[in-house]
Amino acid sequence: MKSILPLLLLTALSTPSHATPKADFSDPTAIDTIAFGSCFNPKHKKFQIFDGILKHQPDAFLFLGDNIYGDTEDMEVLRAKYAELDAIPGFAKLRETSRVLATWDDHDYGINDGGNTYKKREESAAIFLDFFKDPADSPRRQREGIYGSYTFGPEGRVCQIIMLDTRYFRDVLPRTKEKRKPDAVGWYDATDDTSMTQLGEQQWNWLETQLQVPANLRIIASSVQVLASEKGMENWGHVPHERKRLFDLLKKHKAHQSFFISGDVHFGELSKMDVDGYPIYDMTSSGMSHPSPGWARATNSFRVGKAHPVLNAGLIGINWEAREVSLSFINPKGEKLATHKLPFAELEF
Repeated sequence: MKSILPLLLLTALSTPSHATPKADFSDPTAIDTIAFGSCFNPKHKKFQIFDGILKHQPDAFLFLGDNIYGDTEDMEVLRAKYAELDAIPGFAKLRETSRVLATWDDHDYGINDGGNTYKKREESAAIFLDFFKDPADSPRRQREGIYGSYTFGPEGRVCQIIMLDTRYFRDVLPRTKEKRKPDAVGWYDATDDTSMTQLGEQQWNWLETQLQVPANLRIIASSVQVLASEKGMENWGHVPHERKRLFDLLKKHKAHQSFFISGDVHFGELSKMDVDGYPIYDMTSSGMSHPSPGWARATNSFRVGKAHPVLNAGLIGINWEAREVSLSFINPKGEKLATHKLPFAELEF
């Protein structure tokens, strides 16, 4: 059994402009195994995925949203839903043996497909940060939203994990007025309204700073998919000007060895898009308690391999010596359903 990661050391972002940017939190302990997942509802009584995750003894587990299904403006109900998650032995064991980091999606934020008009977003954020044990002096408690960044490892083996908040500041998407396409399962199309935001200016400014943090590998977590945009569900492709801004920042700061992970859609898939000669990858793991085979049949022109409409979690293995990342989907037994290897050299601008 791997030892418990030490408490992350708090680092300040209020550094002089000439200083090297730093993450919100840093830990000198090197990591090589990271698990992640999304869409977990305790009411389904399917807790086995935690057993599969624990078999791989991850250094960190990243919860990408819909970590519970609150869907309420009653904060006592929300607390009770988190208590149900906390009472699950597999999750409790994961807390003991791994560093659990989290962002949210709509259902744990508090409202289906919700954005910046949700009336209880401040209260929900406070409950979220309490549940995931953010320290009292955490940067995430000093600003709006729940985005955060973390670095692990010594020089030469620094892994940065950026957890975006795609709910707190996001403008509510207009639903399409056209009839839904046969191969789509959602209600949205790309907007041409460039005033709409996905992250909000405060978070965008923070993200630009974070992409300048020295790192040998960079994992950017988004609750909604970054690349797959055809199925009609919420994703970055519905605010194309914001997705372009995201890719432009990666190019501007030459944020090499970066890739995305996401959730939300209730099945697993890997997507790839070529952006000016640079391969952008987005690994989606979703459906920790209730997958959707029907949704997995929706079109995704960027999909690599096949979809996995079963209970699943994502597993990231980092081989620092070979300078290679392995992206795997695992089932509740911990078995690998598929693995895609990414050499660091492929992720260069």
